[in-house]
Amino acid sequence: MDYDFSRSSRNSGERRASRPTEISISSGAVAGGAGRKALIVGADPATLRLCKDVLAGSGFTIEVVESGMEAVIAARRLPPELIFVAAQLRDVPGREAVHWLRSNPALQATPVVMLAADSEVDARASAAGPIAVLRKPHTAAAIRQVIAGMLR
Repeated sequence: MDYDFSRSSRNSGERRASRPTEISISSGAVAGGAGRKALIVGADPATLRLCKDVLAGSGFTIEVVESGMEAVIAARRLPPELIFVAAQLRDVPGREAVHWLRSNPALQATPVVMLAADSEVDARASAAGPIAVLRKPHTAAAIRQVIAGMLR
């Protein structure tokens, strides 16, 4: 099912949008990260902390949002060069959010890392374009490895 973001049938008072969080720190732990933007969508607190640490240590500016809808809005405002999406978001499955993001021509080739538990992601997710699946337990080393692989 496609969703038209230009108009929504939802009343704006029905959902309280969270304010995106941005941080920027440079040190360059993963080659190719300096000066780039990453978007993290719906990660659990422990994974969010790991992703932020690794990405910030690699020179990324990071924006954090909680839902698929917020991800689309954030990505339209300033397209990221790397996106981390939880397999299950508060509003939609992660693969649906990836589909929405991919509807933006500027993001069709943007690497996406799906953050998943063992069985949360199926083959349909990878049909949406360049996607890596990072299964739990999420570690800093695994995040560094997937970032390096996606940015080659």
